[in-house]
Amino acid sequence: MGEVTHESVVRAITQFLDDQLQTKLEPLQKKLGKASPDSDQTRKLEEEISTLKGRFSKLVWMEQAGAKMAKQLRFGSHISKGIHPDSKGDNINFRPTHSLPAGIVGFQNIAQPELDANGNAAALPLAAFFNSEVDGVKLRDLILADHPALEGAFDSDPEISRGYQKAFKEALEGVVDTPSADGFNKQVLWPLEDAVANDDYRCLVPLYPSALTNKTVQAINERRFNVENKEARDNRRKSNVNHKPYVSIHALAATQLGGTKPQNVSSLTSRQRGRNLLLESLPPTYSQQHEFRLSKRENSFFNRNLVYHCYQGLQMLYAVVEAPKSVMEVRDQRKQALDLILGQILQAAAYIQTHYPAGWSESYKLKMPHKYWLDPRRADQELQESFKEGRENTEWVSEVMKDFSLWINTQLKTKFPKQSTGFDDAEQREWLREAESAVKASIRAQEGIF
Repeated sequence: MGEVTHESVVRAITQFLDDQLQTKLEPLQKKLGKASPDSDQTRKLEEEISTLKGRFSKLVWMEQAGAKMAKQLRFGSHISKGIHPDSKGDNINFRPTHSLPAGIVGFQNIAQPELDANGNAAALPLAAFFNSEVDGVKLRDLILADHPALEGAFDSDPEISRGYQKAFKEALEGVVDTPSADGFNKQVLWPLEDAVANDDYRCLVPLYPSALTNKTVQAINERRFNVENKEARDNRRKSNVNHKPYVSIHALAATQLGGTKPQNVSSLTSRQRGRNLLLESLPPTYSQQHEFRLSKRENSFFNRNLVYHCYQGLQMLYAVVEAPKSVMEVRDQRKQALDLILGQILQAAAYIQTHYPAGWSESYKLKMPHKYWLDPRRADQELQESFKEGRENTEWVSEVMKDFSLWINTQLKTKFPKQSTGFDDAEQREWLREAESAVKASIRAQEGIF
C-alpha cells in the first residue's frame, strides 16, 4: 500500500468518472447518431449530453458524493435488508479480532471482503467508487488507512478534499453506537446462565452476511464458468479430443433477494441480480467405528461387540437368507451384504490400528493372529523382535480370515436355529473366499490394514 502515489489516485478517480460517464452517454450517443441534424431531438440530446458531462466532472461529482451520497448510503459487511428488503435496521461493518477454529468457514476467512451498501439507489455509484483499484489496492482501503497519497486527491482545494475524505471514511466505517433493529428482522433468544430460572437471555438479531455470500458466489462461479472448465465440460462427450477433469457442483439452490429490484436490497445484491446461491445443508454423519472397543478379556476380535458394530450389514444378510429369490439374485445380494460387513469390519480394524497406542495388545488376551493384525506398530518397538518375526510370517492372515468365516456362520446359526444345518462347510468356504477378496483389495489399495 505504501507504493501508491498521489498521481495514481488521481488517475483512478478520473478513470472511474470517465467510465461512469461513458456508460450513461452510450445510449444517448446511439440516438444522436440516428437523429436528423438540426432537429429538436438532436438539440435535446446534445443538451442531455452536455448536462451529463457536467454531472460527471470531478468538481460536481465529488461535491455530490461527499456532501450527499456518503450520508445516503449505509455500508457494512452484514446487512439488515438481506433478511427482509423492507427492514430499516442498521448494517454492521464486522471487524473480527479472532480467527475461526479449524474446519469452520466464515467471514473471518476472507482476506479482502467487499463492503456492501444500501440506502438511496441513486447513491450506489459511491459504492463502486470505493471499490476502484489504485495500483492493485482498493480506494476504500486507502481511505480507511488515511493514506498520504489521498492528500488533495478529491479536490484541488486541500481543505475541501480532506472534508470529502473524512465523510467517505465515516461512511465506510459505519460506526453505530446503538444499533437498531426493525420489526422485519428476526430475533433469537440465546440462553445465559440459569436462563430458565432467572429469565436471562441475550437477544440476538441475525444479519445477512452479504460479504461472505458474495465471495461464495464469486468462488463458485469462477470454478463453474471459467474458460478451461467450460471447455473441459463441453469436450466430455467428444471422442477426438483430450479429455480433462472439470468441476461440477451438485445440489445447489438459489434464493432471489429483492424480487425485480435487487438494487433496493444492496449494491452487492444488485451486482448478483438478486441471485444468491445456497449450498447443500445436511446434518452431520456420525460413524459407529469410533464406538467400537475391544475388551481385554476377549480372545477374538470377532465377538459380540462386533455384531452390534456390523448391525446394518448383518441385517441385510439376514434379509437375503429369508427372501425366496432366484439363485442369481441371492448371489448378488449376498455379495452386497458381505461387502458392507467387511467394510465395517475393516473400518473398525483401521480405527484400532491408528488410535490404540503401539504395544497395547501386550495386556490383552487376544489370539496372536489378531494381535499381529490389530497392533502392527508393536513390531517397531524395542524388545519386540519375536512379535515382529511372527507378524512378518503372514500365515496369521489366513487364521484371521478363518475366524471371520466362522463368526459369520455363527451369527447365521444363531439367527436361524432351525436352518443351522444349512450353513455347512460350503457356506463357510464362501465367506472365506469373500474375506480373501477383501484382503487382496485392501492390499491393492495400500490401505495398510493388512
